[in-house]
Amino acid sequence: MKILIVLFLFLTNILAYQKGDIISENIASHLGLKENKMYIVDFFASWCGSCKKEIPLISKVNRQIDSNKVEIIGIDVDKDVNKGIKFQESLKADGNLNFRVINDPQNLIIAEFNPIGMPTLYYIKNKKIIKIITGAIDNIDKVILNDLKEMEQ
Repeated sequence: MKILIVLFLFLTNILAYQKGDIISENIASHLGLKENKMYIVDFFASWCGSCKKEIPLISKVNRQIDSNKVEIIGIDVDKDVNKGIKFQESLKADGNLNFRVINDPQNLIIAEFNPIGMPTLYYIKNKKIIKIITGAIDNIDKVILNDLKEMEQ
């Protein structure tokens, strides 16, 4: 049984996008990605406690970045779209969500990325995955700003 579990986890991870991978044209088009711009794609859901803590911090980053060079895109994977939209609206009402969000109730986008956990951030430039951050990260706002600063050099 342990072998099957390890094999399943291994195969799941193989199918997931990894650092250095190029995302498909279909997904790039669906996300509206443009050349020579950095995108931070944030997968989240209303049921994810860590996501609730991180979204306000990511929105804080969004207020500090040059939107001509960097764009943050949220992907809400709630299967119940109404629940996801209510979650987003409550965050917006408190000023804690200020970036574009795409609802993915059929999990078409997340199925292609196949992250190993939630929340997961993907840094993407020219359709190439530059970096992936999975799981709850303390001070994610500072981490993102530091990453962007390092990537400029």
